Amino acid sequence: MESLEELARRTAEGDLEAFGAIYRTLLDPLYGYFFWNLSSGAEAEDLTEEVFLRCLVHIGKYDPGKAPFRAWVFRIARNLLVDHLRRSARREAKKAREMEGHEETPPGEDLEEEERRRAVREALRELPPTQRQVVIMKYFTGMNNAEVASALGKSEGAVNAIQHRALRKLGDVLVRRGWGE
Repeated sequence: MESLEELARRTAEGDLEAFGAIYRTLLDPLYGYFFWNLSSGAEAEDLTEEVFLRCLVHIGKYDPGKAPFRAWVFRIARNLLVDHLRRSARREAKKAREMEGHEETPPGEDLEEEERRRAVREALRELPPTQRQVVIMKYFTGMNNAEVASALGKSEGAVNAIQHRALRKLGDVLVRRGWGE
């Protein structure tokens, strides 16, 4: 399989089949990134598609010497998420109050798994924003430390430290809520 960087180069040259391969590779990780940040399947789908649109429009500006392609795409995703949250902070707060206890669950998922996901989402909300981003990027989208560091504009060492603090706090929150020892 070609690297994402090679697929990006081909896409910039007009090869839409290469962009299709990028889309298939990054669709689930991007959707998961937004879903875990927003807890809304519809919003996650909308923002995922917006990332791909922005990616396609700006792919000619991608410089593989500056960052891995995956990190470049997730930087777009992170910036889009931040903009989305800023624009809709009041609407999101109202929606969260209305939807309390009614979060979307993928079809066929059992109640225990739904409760586990809800507990993790709620615990993630208690983390500082950077810690939350590191955990979601690492564990829910499969990014490595170098990609996370590049997407967040931090060093790999900083990502390691943030990850360590975040996982400890996340564990404490989950234990406090009765999910573990």
